[in-house]
Amino acid sequence: MTQRKVWSSALSAILLTGLLAGCAGGNNTPAESGGQSGATGSGTEVKEEAPKDVTLRFSWWGSEVRHKALLEAIDLYTENNPHVTIEPEYGGFDGYYQKLVTQFAGGTAPDLTPLSVDWIDELAVKSDLVVDLYTLKDYIDLDAFDPAFLERYAVFGGKLAGLPMGVNGMVNLYNKDFFAKYDIPEDTKWDWQTIHEIGKRVHEQDPNAYLLGMFDYRTFLQPFVNQQTGNQWIQDDKTLGFEVDSLEAAFAYYQQLLDDGVMQPVAESSLYKDLAENLQWQQGNIGMMFTLASTIAKVKSYTPNLGVSMYPVPTDAKTSAVLVNPSNPLAISKASKHPEEAAKFASWLLTSPEAAAILKDVYSVPVVTANADKLVADGAIDPTVNEAVQVALENPGDPVNALSNNQELNQIAQDILERVAFKQLSAADAAAELTARLGEKLSSMP
Repeated sequence: MTQRKVWSSALSAILLTGLLAGCAGGNNTPAESGGQSGATGSGTEVKEEAPKDVTLRFSWWGSEVRHKALLEAIDLYTENNPHVTIEPEYGGFDGYYQKLVTQFAGGTAPDLTPLSVDWIDELAVKSDLVVDLYTLKDYIDLDAFDPAFLERYAVFGGKLAGLPMGVNGMVNLYNKDFFAKYDIPEDTKWDWQTIHEIGKRVHEQDPNAYLLGMFDYRTFLQPFVNQQTGNQWIQDDKTLGFEVDSLEAAFAYYQQLLDDGVMQPVAESSLYKDLAENLQWQQGNIGMMFTLASTIAKVKSYTPNLGVSMYPVPTDAKTSAVLVNPSNPLAISKASKHPEEAAKFASWLLTSPEAAAILKDVYSVPVVTANADKLVADGAIDPTVNEAVQVALENPGDPVNALSNNQELNQIAQDILERVAFKQLSAADAAAELTARLGEKLSSMP
């Protein structure tokens, strides 16, 4: 059992204790802050009070480029708002979720933290641990955001779970040099059949070359099945959005890609936490990957000559299943003692031109259109990242609902996908087991 799986299984019990202990000392509504002026009851004018000193903790994960940008933005904000001290806490992605769960449970969660979209169901919806940012609208420039985008991708149960730190989308990212070497047209319209045909040809031509690297649940299994059904992976009524035969077809296709050399063997690809760090990718022996726009900057640091195209969509697909979502919605903990100051900082960080000029594309393309347009015009956003977002927005699938992003349900699917890759399960057995385990877990969920 993976460490993440253990954490997910224990989450409800842990957070129940943490809510009682931690949120009791918190403040869920905007507190009084300094800077107010007005008149006394007798009509005597009073001087404007200096803002009260506050300290906020801001935690995030990411690359060194992201760390540097956010630290620079914090310095600028606190220079202009000297009553605010912001304590940064940052590191890599591994272990971040587990750490965050522990902090929420102990009442020590940071005031502000980005959320991965697959954490929102547990942390924002079920456990209700973050502030509905609509309640802080007096401190946030919500007019800077597209209201339709917020409602479609960041609102759950009528509550705004976080402010999008960028616009993200799933695309096909390819190595232009690889495509030229193996005579693959860059304007190829990809579907699953085309991937198999071209990938098999490439591997037959060069046994050391693979069209694709690794797959996972999010980049392959869920969208492949959703394209067949047109449904959510898990429906809002806690029923499965697919029949077992759709799942079996997905696993059988996956096995075929591995058997025919379209994909790098998992015994090799599993040695790396992501494809960008895979030596075969870096050496130009893998042609393309399905990835989010927000990862492209990192991938280009290893392989600079890249292009993007639409994620594979069959002509008979019932939905494109092209993933579009907000990049890591920035949430405010309900335990924060200064939610109004946290909201002011979050608003400035994600809407001001000054902050946008610092952050650039560390969270993909900014969601505020005016800022994004300015950065693109100035050449401050990697053109490949911007193109990736635009390509994904051309044919987006329906927003993934909360249950289909559930951390524990996702891990069940990922575990079985890996067992198929290592030939520990047949396609039929994998489909049957995944259907049964998801059904069992859903029936036990509150």
